[in-house]
Amino acid sequence: MSSKKEKLTKEQKAEQRETARVSRERLNRITKTRKHHLRTSARVMKYGTKSFVRNAWLSMAAIAIMAVTLIVLSATIIATNAMGSAIAAVEDQVDMSIYIKQTASVEQIRKITSGLESLDSVTEVRSTSPEDANNASIKKLIEESNITDEAYIESLYEAPNKIPWTINVKLKNLNDTSELEDFVNNSEVMINMLDARPPSYSSSHRETIDRIAGIMNRIEIIGLAAAGIFALIAVLVVFNTIRMAIFNRKEEIYMMRLVGASRWFIIGPFVVEAALYGVVAAALSGIVVYAAAFGLHHSIGSVLDSSIVFMQNYWYFCAGALLAVGILIGVISALLAARKYLDAKI
Repeated sequence: MSSKKEKLTKEQKAEQRETARVSRERLNRITKTRKHHLRTSARVMKYGTKSFVRNAWLSMAAIAIMAVTLIVLSATIIATNAMGSAIAAVEDQVDMSIYIKQTASVEQIRKITSGLESLDSVTEVRSTSPEDANNASIKKLIEESNITDEAYIESLYEAPNKIPWTINVKLKNLNDTSELEDFVNNSEVMINMLDARPPSYSSSHRETIDRIAGIMNRIEIIGLAAAGIFALIAVLVVFNTIRMAIFNRKEEIYMMRLVGASRWFIIGPFVVEAALYGVVAAALSGIVVYAAAFGLHHSIGSVLDSSIVFMQNYWYFCAGALLAVGILIGVISALLAARKYLDAKI
């Protein structure tokens, strides 16, 4: 009798093992289906959104510091671009002057300007004849001195003209005048053509350009450093916020692990919650940055023109960049907090 009971028990155990095997295979097949993945993702999104709404007040600090991070980063980029525009505007007004003898013919001047235009470092060449330069200087003198005496004005025009030909050259890079200097000193068309007045390879604007460039570099370094510090603070704040949310739901997480919930199913809602922090922070920072940029544009004028045009024409790129950075900060923080908790409990 006992042997029969023992036999039945072995059969029951074998049946149980077979049932468990079939169940595992069926579960594996279900979990590998696309429908299951979609359903799981939908639930993760749902639980994460609910947690975000439930912990709204707890999330304010995280959202605020993330928004500040995005604002500082955006302000740094806009300020750097504005400084670049200012440098470009100043450089556009700067040119090098080459003085050619007054006796040079129009054909000789044409050869010189053609040679200068062929240089890779040159963007624009303009020549001014002695007559045009003389007339322009007399007109300027008359206007500035308010001269009305016709006889005196006529004498000014009849006076000997000692102004040489002037060729103004604009360079791609004001710091690199080597090619221009080589042409002036060694080109065949320039032999015995230079006036006694030496060429001007430097400009009074150079100091202004260098000063603006220095300020731009400092703003970029300080801005990126500040954005990095705020980003680190944001990661820490979001990390602690998610950690508190995990502790509030530790019993729920324990039950989920007991029933075999996957690691992603447990971590996912917290990642979604932190990503929503980034979405809200990106929206708030976008509003602040756009309002500030357009407000300053009316006050300080053209230096923000390129930034405003870019923000208007590529608003979707700006919004996407803010969203990407905000979500990235949130997701990294949530993954660190959730993985640290789960690893400690395993």
